[in-house]
Amino acid sequence: MFLKRRLFLITILSLGTLACLVNGDLIRPAYYSLAYSKGHAMLAANGQSIKINVLIGADKDGYATKVSEGLNKYGPKWLNARYAPISKNNDQGPYQMKWAFDVTENGNAAALCRKQSSDLRELVPSTGVVLAAFCLNNKTLTSARARVKSLPNSDEFLKTIGAIGRELLVIHNPVREDNCWVIGDCT
Repeated sequence: MFLKRRLFLITILSLGTLACLVNGDLIRPAYYSLAYSKGHAMLAANGQSIKINVLIGADKDGYATKVSEGLNKYGPKWLNARYAPISKNNDQGPYQMKWAFDVTENGNAAALCRKQSSDLRELVPSTGVVLAAFCLNNKTLTSARARVKSLPNSDEFLKTIGAIGRELLVIHNPVREDNCWVIGDCT
């Protein structure tokens, strides 16, 4: 019995050490505000591009383009949404996604929709902390926080951005029934 406990403890410690050594990106689960309904994602994508607004980052326009690319490639698929940087989007719709790169460790993602770029401070050297929020005007609907270690010009970065987008927006069509697993059961 003592040997089994010892092996179990060694295994747990080894896995914990291995997890600390892995240099991958980490996304925390999203915060959903009480004002959020699953229909907001469908309204935001209704015949228009969802605006990507990068508030802070070393190259805001470059980050906005990369975020748009990552969301278009790896974001939620059922939504059939397109994402475009706010600088290239003439749409006056009330929905947008706000992003902040390399912010302080205690950055508040839920307050990102109310923030302007002058309210945030970029840290040098890079912290890798990314805040993202899905906004309706200045109201936060959902927000997420991540630590991104991958480089902005890598496919891993695009995949992480897509994963953050899937956290911010619902990943399944809210119109379908939850128990609709077999196509013949769907009506």
